Amino acid sequence: MFRSIKGIYYFTPSNILMKRSRKQNFWKHFQTQKAAILEIREIIDVHPFNMPFESELISDLIFERHYFCSKHKLRPSRFRKIKSYSCYSFEGDFSNNTLDPPIEWHAVSWTKCLKKEQTDWDRMIRAMRDRCEPVKTAYKLAHPTCEACKAAPAVEVHHAAPSFIDLTKSIRVDVEDLDIESCLSDWNWFHKKDFALPEGHKITKLFDAAHEDCRLESLCKKCHNKTKKKK
Repeated sequence: MFRSIKGIYYFTPSNILMKRSRKQNFWKHFQTQKAAILEIREIIDVHPFNMPFESELISDLIFERHYFCSKHKLRPSRFRKIKSYSCYSFEGDFSNNTLDPPIEWHAVSWTKCLKKEQTDWDRMIRAMRDRCEPVKTAYKLAHPTCEACKAAPAVEVHHAAPSFIDLTKSIRVDVEDLDIESCLSDWNWFHKKDFALPEGHKITKLFDAAHEDCRLESLCKKCHNKTKKKK
């Protein structure tokens, strides 16, 4: 195939053109995340509350994209929606899986499975944020006024130096993939939804030591927003 640029013709192989025109699907036959959400909602909406139903598509979604189930090859066989204040909660039946102790119905979010997939290191960073929350809360209590403008009440505690992202990057340099794997090894999503850094683990010790040297800063909403714009 020939194409013209400023009157000069260039040859472009057909296989390259095919690759350019072939748009990769978001997941399975769905070209976009929105299309997947709409079809799965249609499947769920027709079923009454508390009534178990089967869906191969949703089973595949949990099996392939759920951050815990995909690693441990767990596939729910049935689903049900339980009425709640936020429309409904969604549960999967895991009784067909070999688990010790056995698990039957358990809450599972199909919507999170359609979001951007997180890496194991993303899990570490989330757990690091959770781990430093008590320290930040105590700091704000001790510094109730914004340390930047010296006037407004503080609403947020900011990692001034180093930034939180720079802190996690410095830790990652000293961490092997096997360290991350061992850190996650004892986490059981069925018993504890959110992963927490285990006490005594290498990554936990590195984070605690690094965070102890961080300079925190209490900020009001306006001053905290300014730090976001600098990133």
